[in-house]
Amino acid sequence: MLFLSILSIINLLDDKNIYKKFSLNQINPLQQNLHLTSNDVNQNKIGIVDFRYILKKSNAIKILGNKFLIFEKKINEKVKLKQSELKLKERKILNNKIKITEIQFQNQLKLLKEEVFKTQKKYKQERSVLNQSFQKIQKKIKDLLAQVIKDVSKKRNINVVFLKENVFLFNDVSIDFTNEVLDLFNEKTKSLSITITLNN
Repeated sequence: MLFLSILSIINLLDDKNIYKKFSLNQINPLQQNLHLTSNDVNQNKIGIVDFRYILKKSNAIKILGNKFLIFEKKINEKVKLKQSELKLKERKILNNKIKITEIQFQNQLKLLKEEVFKTQKKYKQERSVLNQSFQKIQKKIKDLLAQVIKDVSKKRNINVVFLKENVFLFNDVSIDFTNEVLDLFNEKTKSLSITITLNN
């Protein structure tokens, strides 16, 4: 019985040794691969670009922003004009209250409320169309900027590009090619036509 117990312990120890050998044999090649991968990353050329800064400073976004403000101002002016018109109608209805029956008065108030509701709905839709149009054009501008970044990175043989906002620290300022992209982006969008269409 004791002999069987000793044999069992020896077998267990052998199994553990085999497991250790197996583990070491499996880990070593993996470590070598990780080491090679690390070296490969070091050999890759890295670039940094400030996407937000380029958008903010680009002529295309400035033009788009100015056009958006012009259209927004037009909508606000139309809203103010309509509000004045509706207030005048309300005043007339209230002044005529003693001259008409209660039913006529209530009907006129009801019609005015319906007109107010339709007006609110109309200008809410106009603002929604303006915002959607702005977002679509902004997306096209962003896509174009992404393509310019890709073109510049290929030209400079950069394999990996990081957004500046996601980088904690970099010591080599030459890897930041933001200004180069901004100049090229402004050049490419110089003749860009931006059209925003609203319902009359």
